[in-house]
Amino acid sequence: MSRPSLETLASRLDLPVASLAVLEACTDDELAVLDEAVALAVMAEDQAVEHGLDAAVRFVPRPLRGRARKLVFGSERG
Repeated sequence: MSRPSLETLASRLDLPVASLAVLEACTDDELAVLDEAVALAVMAEDQAVEHGLDAAVRFVPRPLRGRARKLVFGSERG
């Protein structure tokens, strides 16, 4: 039977809980530490991708940068 902390981790990783069955032996505290580490890694990866995309837009000629930013980042950034 899965525990809420294991379900949270599986949800964050977008995996079925059954695929994390090997972690059933971990305590809730250990799972919380692992979940926090995964959350930080996902956040760091998201920031790195955004930074990379932002840097790539700089290679677009200046008159087209605004349009390129809207295409890459959507309308929330300009």
